[in-house]
Amino acid sequence: MEKKQLQMKRFFNELSEENQNYLLAYGLSIKVKSGTFLFYEGDYPEHVYLVRSGKVRLSKMTADGKEFSVHLKQKDELVGEVGLFNEMSISVTAEVIEDAILVRFDRHTLEAIFRDNGEIAVAFMKWFARHTQSTQAKFRDLILCGKTGAFYSTLIRFSNSYGVQQDSGILINVQLTNQDIANYIGTSRESINRMLNDLKKAKILSVNDGYIILHNIQFLKDYLHCGDCPVEICTI
Repeated sequence: MEKKQLQMKRFFNELSEENQNYLLAYGLSIKVKSGTFLFYEGDYPEHVYLVRSGKVRLSKMTADGKEFSVHLKQKDELVGEVGLFNEMSISVTAEVIEDAILVRFDRHTLEAIFRDNGEIAVAFMKWFARHTQSTQAKFRDLILCGKTGAFYSTLIRFSNSYGVQQDSGILINVQLTNQDIANYIGTSRESINRMLNDLKKAKILSVNDGYIILHNIQFLKDYLHCGDCPVEICTI
């Protein structure tokens, strides 16, 4: 029998119902189609978005013009929050990759809410700190673990963020092409093809219609010598 997806601590679901309603009252709910860009790297966006459904990918362009995927935001997470409380341009591009319902906040309005409401401000600071740690840990893996380690780390992160436990293993409930995975690691599609095939032959994972099922996630963790870090730190 299929089990529920892991419920991690995210910004919005850490708020009381009263403060959830209070926050939503200051935002505008919008429907956004897949393929829409919310802002681009180098912009000075005036809005911050709360994801209520759908997915938003954050990416950067490398010096040689290649796309590097940084995060995949989902329900109850904020997008564009790095532009709060500073006048600096934003360092990523945000693209909606699955039809989404977003709540759009004026940046200055959200800053005022954080100053006036302690619970909302603390929830944001906790979530932002975890998010920053997750980003740092991801780049540490990319730099220190080589392509294979970075690939294994990315699979674990997707399983923590989007994994659904099944009898046969952990289903990563996001369709991923080999190019998608390559973009999260900063490598070539051909390298992902080879590493995926190696794991398939070893029956560590299987792929069905673009969905990856991890049959032996412990193999990946053992390779990386994973510790007992909180699951919220090891996310995509």
